[in-house]
Amino acid sequence: MPRIKPPIHAEEPFHFDRVRPLDALRRRLADFTEPSYRAFVSKLLPGVDDVLGVRVPTLRLLARKIAQDCGAEFLNAVFHFPTRKLSDAPSPLDLANRRQFESYEERLLVGLVVAETPLSFDARLDAIAAFVPSIDSWAVCDSFSASLRVPNERRDEFWEFLDFCAASERPFEVRFAVVATLNHFLEKNYLDAVFERANRIAARRLGEYYVDMSLAWLVAEAFIRFPDATLKFLAQNDFDDFTFNKSLQKIVESRRVDEATKDEIRRLKRPRRARRLTLNVVQRQPSTSTETKFHS
Repeated sequence: MPRIKPPIHAEEPFHFDRVRPLDALRRRLADFTEPSYRAFVSKLLPGVDDVLGVRVPTLRLLARKIAQDCGAEFLNAVFHFPTRKLSDAPSPLDLANRRQFESYEERLLVGLVVAETPLSFDARLDAIAAFVPSIDSWAVCDSFSASLRVPNERRDEFWEFLDFCAASERPFEVRFAVVATLNHFLEKNYLDAVFERANRIAARRLGEYYVDMSLAWLVAEAFIRFPDATLKFLAQNDFDDFTFNKSLQKIVESRRVDEATKDEIRRLKRPRRARRLTLNVVQRQPSTSTETKFHS
């Protein structure tokens, strides 16, 4: 059995150099790497070649500790705030000052610190905008989005920010827009706008596997909560055949849908045609169940 590292003790302080703020983070991460776990995670993240092998619960513990001890100061040092604000750029996405992190765990951990640190909404949105261009995998995207908290009185502003992400040419910024929409706006008052955003993204025909699968996931979750409205959307949409059929597949795979309804959904499947070329498709993709297990 591989040795399991102990969790980070809550009383252990986190100190960092303001000039080189990530050095202390890298030293801390090195203490919790597991070669066998690195091999496991690497199989789930095709194209990501900088996995260290640190478990997600450990990353969350460390993120909470950094957020409590020095979260705002750490993020200011990492993202060079307050050198820019949202109002200073034509787009909220901080593309010019994109930071290259050295490992998958480093990216995820900084994203979790953005989510966990007590900040004003404006400061958090600045941090989100600075971090999003660094997302390069479904695991960082989905964990980061699910960890964010958006105050009810500022949700419309966050919605507008996601429009910038949805219009991006970078696939994981678009996936972030979709997954954040799923996590924070899948409710009756936003439903028409949610479907409109999904249609707009699908109509771009990006040909990106992780964007298409996020759209399918969004539709499946919408069906669970709003079956009648989602059926109307399935009857008329701009999805290509692959994304449309994947949406149906995810609905059918759900344990929250009864068998009779699954049979009706199966009958909506479009005929199989030649698969369009995609930019970043790999032969082996993680399943939904694997993703859920991985994040636990």
